[in-house]
Amino acid sequence: MSDVLLLASRLLSREIDGPLYRALLAAPDGGRLLDAQTRALGEPEALRSLSVEFCRLFVGPRPACPPYESVHRGEPVVGGRAERRLQDFMERHRLDAVIPSGCPVLAYDHLAVSLALLHHLLGVAADGAARQLLQDHLLAWAPAYFRGLKAAAVLPPYTLIADLLAEYLA
Repeated sequence: MSDVLLLASRLLSREIDGPLYRALLAAPDGGRLLDAQTRALGEPEALRSLSVEFCRLFVGPRPACPPYESVHRGEPVVGGRAERRLQDFMERHRLDAVIPSGCPVLAYDHLAVSLALLHHLLGVAADGAARQLLQDHLLAWAPAYFRGLKAAAVLPPYTLIADLLAEYLA
């Protein structure tokens, strides 16, 4: 499941680029990650189609599935209290999430950040911190989020990731 968390973090944080597209094609589950119709388009057109899907789902102007904890907890602004709570969690556990400059839509309350942190915590066997991240930040909203993403997404890999993580967090 650790690899799924990392892949989900990447898929939710920015559009699929050429190297990731080719890695998805080559993956053992490539047929599930990219459907036959998308693969048949060829790389340039498939990347365009996946980019449109990414923007429709996560960017907007009115994204179908905004991946921010603050939005799903009814807070008035992206970031805000949800972002501060996650930053406090990271400080308590001496963690640092570096948001790349190429990801301008990411804030600390973005789901991709929490999934990357969970991946890291599970990788270093920090089970207590991982449980706390799940209880305090993810389980309150992410299962419903992934069910909504599964309903809204049209293309794998977004439908597959939504399905796998909805099941994992249930």
